[in-house]
Amino acid sequence: MPSPAILSPLYAPHFIATESAHEISNRLREDETLISEGKPCSWVAWHLPEYNTEKGFEIATHISPLPTLGHDLKKLIYDGLLNRIRRHLRNAVSNEKISRECQEQVSLDPSELSIALKVLNQLQDAKVIDSSTPAGTITAWLEQQVDLLNPPSQDIFSDTDETTMNSEIPKPPTRPQRRLCYICRLVLVNPHPTQPSMCIPCGDFNLASSLLSTPEKLSLPPTFTALVTGARVNLGYHTTLRLLRCGARVIATTRYPRDAVARYLRETDSAEWRERLRIVGADFRCAVDAFALVHETKKCLRAWADEDGGNAEMRLDLLVNNAAQTLTDSVKKEERAAIREENLKKTTNSTSLLIEGSYKARVRGEAIPKTLEGTRADSVTFTDNNSEELTNTPSSLITTEDTTTSNELEPYTKSSWCQSIFEIPYEDVISAHSVNAFVPLILCRELLPLMGTPPSSPLYPSTPPAAYIINVSSREGIFEDRLASFSKRGKHVHTNMSKVALNMITETEAATAWKTRGVAMNTVDPGYMSAAPEYEDSFDGLRPIGWEDGAGRVLWPVAVGVLEGRCVWGRFLKHYGVVNVDPGVGRG
Repeated sequence: MPSPAILSPLYAPHFIATESAHEISNRLREDETLISEGKPCSWVAWHLPEYNTEKGFEIATHISPLPTLGHDLKKLIYDGLLNRIRRHLRNAVSNEKISRECQEQVSLDPSELSIALKVLNQLQDAKVIDSSTPAGTITAWLEQQVDLLNPPSQDIFSDTDETTMNSEIPKPPTRPQRRLCYICRLVLVNPHPTQPSMCIPCGDFNLASSLLSTPEKLSLPPTFTALVTGARVNLGYHTTLRLLRCGARVIATTRYPRDAVARYLRETDSAEWRERLRIVGADFRCAVDAFALVHETKKCLRAWADEDGGNAEMRLDLLVNNAAQTLTDSVKKEERAAIREENLKKTTNSTSLLIEGSYKARVRGEAIPKTLEGTRADSVTFTDNNSEELTNTPSSLITTEDTTTSNELEPYTKSSWCQSIFEIPYEDVISAHSVNAFVPLILCRELLPLMGTPPSSPLYPSTPPAAYIINVSSREGIFEDRLASFSKRGKHVHTNMSKVALNMITETEAATAWKTRGVAMNTVDPGYMSAAPEYEDSFDGLRPIGWEDGAGRVLWPVAVGVLEGRCVWGRFLKHYGVVNVDPGVGRG
């Protein structure tokens, strides 16, 4: 049992300031146990800083079950534990107040009963409850609203310096009056402790499904080879890391290869897998780069096959078409990124990770057709929730990635995510199709002969896949079940068109790829992980899931194929396949 001093809210700031991150993490775990046993806990969690501080990161690292977990999972675990303890502390203060009031007044007068009846009627009108809703569920929902409207009394901090309180005690986050679970879409009454956008059953399912593609569960053979496009940042980066940590050899593409090398080598465990990683520069806005990537991929696969010896065949086991374009970087931002690449070339030695070739980072891919010059505004761009970058075709294409870090402020221009058909530059229309659809088609066509093997006997649903193709898409590429859907609303038509085209690759080619090569091709919607600039502050600036979770969704078909021998092909997968999506049915 912890000492009374540590249980005191007045002692907690001193404890945090004087103890190590290891001791603080132990304190949090003890508090978690006390909460589970229904006992009072310390106020340490109430005073702790957020994850994105040095102290918060150190504590989160000690709390995490594995030091190799990515930032998103560490933040998820840290925030979930703090939120659970803080919620318990808020409830404890609130319950104490209610208990005192109940001792003074046992019965309700008629006016209070009338108010209660009015509240229940309003909840029914708002469809929050109905006549079959259990009393326990209604009570839990009302208690949650009371907690939100009545934060714990600050009287217990009356002797504490006001400045210290404002700077060190995080305020409980405000939440919408009515939230839905991100997966099952039912009213969210009791959020999952580490997945606050989900109910407890869906959160447990989500965590279990994501863990399938982590090193603790998935061990890939040393000859397993993968190609991941758009792998410098965000979803592609985390997908590549998962594959490497599970034992795969990975070819990763990016418009800024030297910057990508620096990012991967900063990972604390890079020494364990760096020899299995190759990074290729390719700007998918130029068709030449797409075919150059195919050439370099085959050379790399040949070299790996020679290393394996024994007349090993040149083969590719997994293709992840992740690179995508939703928005467009400004010319200035691309110029800074290209200059950074040149500076890295001068200041860093060549590394075995980098496949040099003849690639050179350049602004707009140096492929803007003369007929399109002047047809676009210099728009602000930004990475798509699926990827980091784009590909090249004879026409200019554009990417959506955070290419550099700069303090220089640029004038705001409406992003293409909020533009109508009359506002979208033609350059963006062409580039979106090149990156989102044309290049995935090229890679499937050129590399499919290196994947899987012609089956010697008929393939059955129980037959494990011989190889995998994952086309990373989004709900923008599906037909909605009602007119004037909130998801379309006359905006970003070019992105919607290109995603439909990408989905059609899976729809058209999945059956043939499976029957002729044993290759399981699927489309995966990784989920809501990022937002356009205009929506960055929506939902308190929080997204339902992070990049780590998205990577788990992308690799789920591979994990169930390897671990369970399950064959999943030809599907549009959302939420680890638990939500059935038919992208073509729509309104019928």
